[in-house]
Amino acid sequence: MDEGTKKTTVGVGEAYISGALTALDDAPRTKLFYELLAEIAEAAGLRAYLPHRVTDPVAAAHLDPRSVYEIDRAHVTSAAVLIAYAGIPSFGVGIEVELAREHSVPVIVVAERERPISRLLLGNPAVVEVVKFADLDGLRRTLAAALTAAASLTREGTRPMVSDDVVVRRFIASLEQARRLPIAEVAALLRVGELDGEAASAVRDAIERGRLFGAGLRDLIGRYALRGADLGAFILRDVLERSIAESAAALGVDPRAVRRHVGIARVRVGLAEDTAPDSVAQWLVTELIAPPTRALQLHLFGATPPPPR
Repeated sequence: MDEGTKKTTVGVGEAYISGALTALDDAPRTKLFYELLAEIAEAAGLRAYLPHRVTDPVAAAHLDPRSVYEIDRAHVTSAAVLIAYAGIPSFGVGIEVELAREHSVPVIVVAERERPISRLLLGNPAVVEVVKFADLDGLRRTLAAALTAAASLTREGTRPMVSDDVVVRRFIASLEQARRLPIAEVAALLRVGELDGEAASAVRDAIERGRLFGAGLRDLIGRYALRGADLGAFILRDVLERSIAESAAALGVDPRAVRRHVGIARVRVGLAEDTAPDSVAQWLVTELIAPPTRALQLHLFGATPPPPR
């Protein structure tokens, strides 16, 4: 990895990796390139969201179009930055860039040096940087620099100061929005996460009661790619704090299998297999609950007051 990329720290937030997915000539290679873009973003301190891990038209063909739209739209509109690969023409990329504009999310356009880019796309006010590259080393350097430059911009420019009570109301409202998800999106996420039966019912109930943030479920399935019994065991044991016996019954497995699935899930999210409960609880707050609240803090408090006249 390039040394300059390693040392660049942009901050906390999600980088949405936008790129063509439908009818690709060489899908594996293209998706590998998207993974590289995600790697560069993560080296800059961002969390990468890759649509092909969640709403891919082949791997997730069972998702209906509205579910795909709602899932990806939620990630675009809450992202810190959108990285749009324009080397392959795509209706989806154009829509995602326009969604970013509507929600003041800065966009970085990426394409090979010889590839032409639509003037309509380049003229979109959300586009703050254009990265043209000739090789992967150059891409790493220039995209890392572009992410740093984009991070210096406020998402909506200078905003008027608001009273403390308005800030508090907006903050509480954002928590509610992060906690709840439309029923259709929860169902779609559970299908992607390959979770059904009693375990799926427990997840739906947890989101309805506020025990599990909807945004957290998105992250577990999308960002960490948890699936099936690994996903169910982690939510039942570490999020909902159900007993081994209760978790085993909900998943239809024996207790030893529950412990194994929890261990696998913890490693997948970056914890040690034997992480202490207190440390797991801290991770849940900082990774599954805090990200949306941090994003709102940046939205509400990130603007500097206008200079005195």
